[in-house]
Amino acid sequence: MMQMRFSVVSAATILLLCVPFVTYAFPFGGAIGTIKPCYNNAIYAAIGPPRGGPYIWTPATKTYQFGPPRHTGQWLLGLASAPYYCVISIFPVIVWPGTHIDMMGSSQ
Repeated sequence: MMQMRFSVVSAATILLLCVPFVTYAFPFGGAIGTIKPCYNNAIYAAIGPPRGGPYIWTPATKTYQFGPPRHTGQWLLGLASAPYYCVISIFPVIVWPGTHIDMMGSSQ
């Protein structure tokens, strides 16, 4: 009985290790409508259509040719995944939520 339990646990462990772990990144893209530097070394960008929303660039973001977001009207395209935050002000404390940008490219 004990040996059967051990083999079931071993088989379950091997199956779990064989399954690849998946990250859920989704595409986004559009022109920047609002851009704000953050105290936590990030950049907040509110992006318009076609796949807009509040996104946050950090130094951990894989950034292509033209660098991080710089100005309104600039177009961004990339992948985003996890919720993140931007500290706009430290007195009073103002925090804007957004989605962390995993990788992105931009227009000039």
